[in-house]
Amino acid sequence: MKLTLGTVQFGMDYGVQGGTQPSTEAVNEMLSLALDKGIDHFDTASAYGNAQGILGCYREKYPDIADKMRIISKMSPEGLSESLKDRWRDIVLEDIRGSLDKLKAKKLEAFLFHNAKCIFDEDAVSALLSVCSENLAERAGVSVYTPAEAMKALEYEGIKVIQIPYNVFDQRLDKCGFFEKAERKGVEVYARSSLLQGLIMMEPEHLPTQLQFAEGYLKHFRAICKEYETTPLKAAVGYVGSHPGIEYVVFGVDNKKQLSEYISMQEEIIPKGMVRDLKKEFEEVEEKLVNPVLWNS
Repeated sequence: MKLTLGTVQFGMDYGVQGGTQPSTEAVNEMLSLALDKGIDHFDTASAYGNAQGILGCYREKYPDIADKMRIISKMSPEGLSESLKDRWRDIVLEDIRGSLDKLKAKKLEAFLFHNAKCIFDEDAVSALLSVCSENLAERAGVSVYTPAEAMKALEYEGIKVIQIPYNVFDQRLDKCGFFEKAERKGVEVYARSSLLQGLIMMEPEHLPTQLQFAEGYLKHFRAICKEYETTPLKAAVGYVGSHPGIEYVVFGVDNKKQLSEYISMQEEIIPKGMVRDLKKEFEEVEEKLVNPVLWNS
């Protein structure tokens, strides 16, 4: 299983369980540990508070180690407005240059749309691809939320990286042929939300009111974990990492202990029977479960 360390927790408080932003010193220790253990891909965004700046300070402080870092970043979600369409290319280039400046980097591994709606506009995609022609990023891509967005992204030859939501409860992309088409087109797939913003790790009996609809799902998930004598974390992450169509599992942590748990899972494979049972058990779930936007409705 190949891992990508997400940095949203480094720049802001994040997650349904109320994750706390770690100190800069703690972040530096985690970055060094990750790199030492073979994790060299890092996911960030201009929308992640001061995460880019924290990564940049680390790179400046430890330049020799920082050279190993492969950074994926995302454009400001509000970057492209219809009223400024004639300036979209310039806006994209200004955005990535701003990120590179904060990151103390000359070039990104990939630069993605954070606002997936942009993928439906050919002019926006053309503007995004300019980061490659200007040698500011190796590849261009998009972070999507729905199958429709994912499938649309595959229509463009220049889109080579797609970040998707994927977890034991969310099998939507398995049903629409996304992974098969992505493989044919040579698109690299990064999967985030393996813990569904932390929901999958919550105790079924102690869910807040707005999440009590998920109690039955979580109980079934934990029952399968118990049957295979596997922790919920290893089951959730291992399920995503076992998917043949996913190159990297994007994960986030608040501290070194959590990071060490993920590091220990790099070489672990959950039983094929468990993968089969999880897939079968949660093949059909309500949309509310896999769409955090609906959790407060």
